[in-house]
Amino acid sequence: MKRNLLVLIGLMIITSYGFAQKFDDPGQGGHEAKHQPGQMMKLEMLDLSPEQREEIENSRYEVEKKVIPLRAEIQLKHLDMQKEMKADNPNRSKLMTTIKQMSDLQLKTKQLMLDQKLKIHSILTPEQREQLKKPMHKTIEKKMIKKMH
Repeated sequence: MKRNLLVLIGLMIITSYGFAQKFDDPGQGGHEAKHQPGQMMKLEMLDLSPEQREEIENSRYEVEKKVIPLRAEIQLKHLDMQKEMKADNPNRSKLMTTIKQMSDLQLKTKQLMLDQKLKIHSILTPEQREQLKKPMHKTIEKKMIKKMH
């Protein structure tokens, strides 16, 4: 029961995380959101030690604390761009500067996400990393078979 509750909470976090990622880049439709939830679900399927779970959660927390303001700033820049485009004579230079700033912020976000993936990679054992590389349906099948025995 406790494990089911943890899985349910994990799925809720994954869903909300994916939704928040959609706002990372309004022009891309949340490209990273398409990949992150599956990766996090795979992590949930691994037999992580309590220490690993805590370290991964702490890493996610720290990254989110850094990413949230970046996403907010990207959204604000996007609003500025929309406002400038509605002007009778949009200032090309101002628009180009805003787009460059947005790109820089998106790059920072992606770098933080990559750092997080590398951190998680370093936390996992070689066996867990191999398991993570396998297609998710195979991982689920193995988990189900283990539970049945």
